[in-house]
Amino acid sequence: MIVLRHLELALRLQAAVPWLPPEVAYDHAAAATAAETDQVPAELLLGIAFVESRFDPTAVSRVEGHTRKTGSYRTTDAPAQLDRRASLFCGPLQTYAGSWSACVRMRELSTAYAAGAGELRQWLHDPRVHGSTVRALAGHGCGNFGVTTGRCNGYPERVLDMARRLRPTPSREPAPRAVASS
Repeated sequence: MIVLRHLELALRLQAAVPWLPPEVAYDHAAAATAAETDQVPAELLLGIAFVESRFDPTAVSRVEGHTRKTGSYRTTDAPAQLDRRASLFCGPLQTYAGSWSACVRMRELSTAYAAGAGELRQWLHDPRVHGSTVRALAGHGCGNFGVTTGRCNGYPERVLDMARRLRPTPSREPAPRAVASS
């Protein structure tokens, strides 16, 4: 039954993001489904991964020297100019990593999606968020600035738009007609 849920979600994901190879869509759907909670559905996690990295497990946002660098970083060796005191955000959901080795672990989809669900759950429980998914997403995308101002460059709206596209649509089959008896 779980495999069927993964497959259904992977098919919706591939319909929404047709350039994503089927096996990659399935892997992301499986990881998101495994990490989902009542508060954080798989579709929301996949929406974050789409907006943050276009599902790139090697995506990293890091500080080198005095410059923030973002994008794909395929090697597992730490960048020579990596500022070890600066924040690292890694993996497809761009979750916080306290070290380069933790950053590399975010390439494992199950680790990344579990971390993303955990971070979003923390934001949802933040007293300033009041359980609002929009505010929690603003916190995830823009940190405390996003939570206190409610602004984050349209980040919550973009994530929620993708999550809506991934939700199952109600069946559109016509209702069965009553057969008149003679």
